[in-house]
Amino acid sequence: MIDFHGMWTLQGELFLLMALGFLFRRRNLAGEAFQKGLAEVVIDLVLPCNIICSFQTPVNGQTLRQTGSILLASLAIQLGCWLLAKVAFRRCEAAKRPSLQYGTICSNAGFLGTPLAEGLFGAQGALLAAIYLIPQRIAMWSLGISFFTQVEGRAFWKKTATHPCLIAAGAGVVIMAAQIRLPSILDQTIHALGSCNTALSMFLIGMIMSKLRWRDFLDRDTLCFTAVRLAVIPALVLLGCRLAGMGGLSEAVAVLLAAMPAGGTTAIVAAKYGGDAEFAAGCVTVSTVLSLIAIPLWCLAF
Repeated sequence: MIDFHGMWTLQGELFLLMALGFLFRRRNLAGEAFQKGLAEVVIDLVLPCNIICSFQTPVNGQTLRQTGSILLASLAIQLGCWLLAKVAFRRCEAAKRPSLQYGTICSNAGFLGTPLAEGLFGAQGALLAAIYLIPQRIAMWSLGISFFTQVEGRAFWKKTATHPCLIAAGAGVVIMAAQIRLPSILDQTIHALGSCNTALSMFLIGMIMSKLRWRDFLDRDTLCFTAVRLAVIPALVLLGCRLAGMGGLSEAVAVLLAAMPAGGTTAIVAAKYGGDAEFAAGCVTVSTVLSLIAIPLWCLAF
């Protein structure tokens, strides 16, 4: 049975964390310099640690064979999302386009999707979610960053390859594949920093949201993006899985994680790379609010 109460509780936690950031910024308890510094800390330190933690999953030969289908599905989904992002928003305002494109390939499958997968499908669901996230984590810190930067060719790939989050994703893959056990003191330090990710990220988004006006939440581009993120993408994933004869737990996890709202990183990256952070925060908020309705409906598909 689907635990709708747990699902809504988790989403409510997101909003409370954002509300605290909103309150601190509105009451000038934290200024612009703090907000900018926090964005740097989250992207360059906390997120990389969180990524490494997510890859510390027990894996054996049988498990790898069982999860092969979810990995292939995730690769196909990331490629499809990238193509969709390039086409669907090409006529939108130039200032908004990078946030819309990044939010299309970067969902909240990490924080929101993984607990839901575990709650609905047990430990096997959590493992499949971890495998599913490998291509997304790599794409969001390579293809995703390219939407915000004008660097091309060798310079772009050099900048992308040295990004802390992409380095962490690469290290995580090695750690998971080789089942490396980190020294206790290093492992505990990484977990301590990684566990701060949700609270700090949502708090930062709340600070960014403090500049929003209520009418920003009725923005046509925001609502269009939300429809793509919560309806179009999971529908295409479900159709593709059915046509491929995937079925079973792998299909259910793939559709569930594809139906997640925009990742909170969307607003953080927009703030760091000079994008429209307020608009990005609106996309994150609106898609998360409406996911309270959309995710339970998608759960009924399996």
